Amino acid sequence: MDGRTTEPVGSGSDIADFLAKTKNTDTAEVPEKTDKKTHKRKERALRKDKTKQQTKKLLLLGGAVLLVGGLLFFVFRAHVSEAKIDQAAVAELESDKIYYSTLTGLEVAKPEITTAAATCVMIENSPDARPQSGLAEAGVVYEAVAEGGITRFMAIFQEAKPQFIGPVRSLRIAYAEMAKPYHCSLLHMGGADNAIGLVRNNPEFRDLEGMWYENRYVWRHSSPIAGKRRYAPHNVYTSFEKLDALNFNKGYNESKFSGFARVSPDQPPVATEQTATTIKVNMSSPLFNPIFTYHPESNTYSRAHANGGPHLSIASDGKALNITPTVVIAMKVNGYTRPGPDRYTDYVTTGEGEAFVFQNGGVTTGTWKRENANAELNFYDNEGQIIKLNRGQTWISMYPNGRNVEWQ
Repeated sequence: MDGRTTEPVGSGSDIADFLAKTKNTDTAEVPEKTDKKTHKRKERALRKDKTKQQTKKLLLLGGAVLLVGGLLFFVFRAHVSEAKIDQAAVAELESDKIYYSTLTGLEVAKPEITTAAATCVMIENSPDARPQSGLAEAGVVYEAVAEGGITRFMAIFQEAKPQFIGPVRSLRIAYAEMAKPYHCSLLHMGGADNAIGLVRNNPEFRDLEGMWYENRYVWRHSSPIAGKRRYAPHNVYTSFEKLDALNFNKGYNESKFSGFARVSPDQPPVATEQTATTIKVNMSSPLFNPIFTYHPESNTYSRAHANGGPHLSIASDGKALNITPTVVIAMKVNGYTRPGPDRYTDYVTTGEGEAFVFQNGGVTTGTWKRENANAELNFYDNEGQIIKLNRGQTWISMYPNGRNVEWQ
């Protein structure tokens, strides 16, 4: 041997180095694997946390939405409740509101009545026509001589609906002129040529020619009335069952007019210049001159014929009604007799003239005024103030020049 020491391959030191290297290599690879797993776990944790946060936000948002929705619901419900209360309050106020007829000034049940169609009906006053029907219920009545000293009436209705009206007779131009501002349906049986010429095919008038509607909206009454049989031409009658149907069919549903100035419902009777409890209007002759007598207990006037007996109006049930206006007006008009065999009387119905307004058992002297053919009639005292009329039926007697009115 040469004295050298030789270690066999694969000695312990080599194994130890190998194991040390192997161990170091192994320990170097483990941290890499561990970091990837940890990273994945962290990512999963982050995603989970993010999901939780998003869920929490959604829950918070949903809660806020529900809260706001709840608040809105309560606000809406409160608003609806308040609206219901307001509607109830309005309904209560409406139910407490009082409406008055444009024609008479009397209280009516519904606001529609204040603009309901007015209807003017020509009613005769010859002895063969008495007693008439419908005059007691009319809101306003105009009276004037038609021809030969015989007076005739134009009765105007709005809220009152009597079921027996007549006898219906022919039209005169003065009545047509007085009817125009009322925008009323004008029922008549023929008429004087100048009156027919004014209303026929004139859109400013609602011409109801009874001859067109006989046996439909007017009829010839054959049974006795107040024990008296009627004969043509004194036997034409109508009712508001018929007239309302006719107005509806013609489209005459409203009438717009101001009506007379009326005293306040709670106002005490207006003082007048002097007492007038008996009124005599000289229209033509005792057969046609009316007398009005004041009754303080009802604050009305009963109408009678100068030649004797009360002026009665027969209702649909046969009951005799007294004609009792609350206001009587005598207005002086310029009248003249047209030439010809009929001797029709015409009047000047525009301008102004002397008038006497009787109410509350007294009289106010004044003036009637009507500016033009479309203007409504009004009455003024001697100081130029409009005379306010009591509520109820108003009776207007148009007496011609050369005649007069007396009272005591």
